[in-house]
Amino acid sequence: MKKKMGNRQKTFLCITIPVLILFFMFNTLPLINGVIYSFTNYKGYGNYDFVGLRNYADLFTDARVGKSYLFTFKFALVSTILTNVVSLILALGLNSKIRAKSALRGIYFIPNVLGGLVVGYIFSFIFTYILPTIGKNLGIGFLSSSMLSS
Repeated sequence: MKKKMGNRQKTFLCITIPVLILFFMFNTLPLINGVIYSFTNYKGYGNYDFVGLRNYADLFTDARVGKSYLFTFKFALVSTILTNVVSLILALGLNSKIRAKSALRGIYFIPNVLGGLVVGYIFSFIFTYILPTIGKNLGIGFLSSSMLSS
């Protein structure tokens, strides 16, 4: 016996299928293409020939690749340790009994607020000055006055 598809299932498919198509187009296909190109001598332009595992053999026998992996591993290890040590020192310092603890906490928190503050000022400028000018020049009534004023 065949079950009829309900509204929830139709909605689910309508939402899921476009996402899956986009994921396949922009993630899976380039991945497959890259794997295929890894078995060729393709330089990004012109013709190419199949070379098999030669690229991988060259990769694992090249000393520069080993050095770059070692450098990356060392860098990740050192940066992880330093980040945790500095974070611990800052946390202990900002929670200790010092005179300017509140001021230091505020100074430490400023970078988190600054991005949103700048974006707010930019949008305020756009909605107060730029959009009304564009609205007046194009004759669009609802854009002719500032959206942020009464």
